[in-house]
Amino acid sequence: MTRSAPRIAQPLLEALPRLDDGKRPIAEVYRLLGEEADARRLTRPSYKRVRVLVHELRAIDRRRHGGPSLAQLAWEVGAGGRSGGSLIDNIYRPRDERRQA
Repeated sequence: MTRSAPRIAQPLLEALPRLDDGKRPIAEVYRLLGEEADARRLTRPSYKRVRVLVHELRAIDRRRHGGPSLAQLAWEVGAGGRSGGSLIDNIYRPRDERRQA
């Protein structure tokens, strides 16, 4: 019988972003993290806890990459590919509020 625990050891928490590319199914991330735990002789985390952590990790990643970068804005405004507000208007908006054209 496989042991599992709700608490995850620090080395496994550090491995989670490396194992989850944002496109893998959570079940596969769970299996990979379980293999990592076995290799390090640590207790495997529960599926439920891994699922929660993967969702949180992906939400953080979406917020971090929520909108276009300043370089992308400059390129689009300069090339005429972005209509609406000027480059300055877009720069002063928070990144996640910058609309895609």
